[in-house]
Amino acid sequence: MENNELGNLYISGSGRCSGGKFRSVKISGSGKIVGDIECEDFKISGSGKVEGNIFTKDFKISGSGNVEGAIVTNEFKISGSGKVESDVTCTDGVISGSGHILGKVSSKNFKISGGGKIGGKLIGENIYISGIGAVEQDIEADKVEVSGGIRVEGMLNADMVNMELNGSSQVKEIGATKINVKESIGRDRGILGKFFNIIKGFGKLTVDVIEGDDIYLENTIAKVVRGERITIGKGCEIDRIEYRENYRSVDENSIIKVNTKV
Repeated sequence: MENNELGNLYISGSGRCSGGKFRSVKISGSGKIVGDIECEDFKISGSGKVEGNIFTKDFKISGSGNVEGAIVTNEFKISGSGKVESDVTCTDGVISGSGHILGKVSSKNFKISGGGKIGGKLIGENIYISGIGAVEQDIEADKVEVSGGIRVEGMLNADMVNMELNGSSQVKEIGATKINVKESIGRDRGILGKFFNIIKGFGKLTVDVIEGDDIYLENTIAKVVRGERITIGKGCEIDRIEYRENYRSVDENSIIKVNTKV
């Protein structure tokens, strides 16, 4: 069926509808769709629910909508407290609210600028986190940039990792060719700002193992740091450093218990 023959599906109240093929689908109330949806664009701006999978070019939730199935789309965006209970596959994705994806996310470019949470793996080329994102499994990417706080219960694996610490971050393991962890230059450096940063644990990365080729660390608490070339800046507490070519500490207040050339 050609797209110009497809109709639109709009639900503005508490209606109920079966799935199918449409040009445009919008839920602006508490409506429910039962079955798979195939459409050009899909939007929930209320507390709508879909009991099925969605195949579309443009997917948006700006409310507390819930999708029980998987989503395959070019553009993906949650700007509210929406939830997807299965996997998301997209080209470009954004979570700017407190959205929750229970499954795996596969995306070329994915950004978390709020309190987004992902229950499965996060796989992509470019990952940007400027909020307080949480990933319950692994992150696999070409490049990962963090300018807020992050919690990764698995391994963060990338070619390049840049972290500008502006929140308490916890990662089980980090593995990358190049790793750069610094205190955020945008933090409030006044007396009151520094006090609250200390109380909240802001600007610290806690990690079990860091492994890479070129590593620079600030404000990092780690059990093991292993790499070719390692530079330790301010605010670090590291149990053990293993280096192959070069190691140096540029801040005498950082605590390094053991450093060994291997």
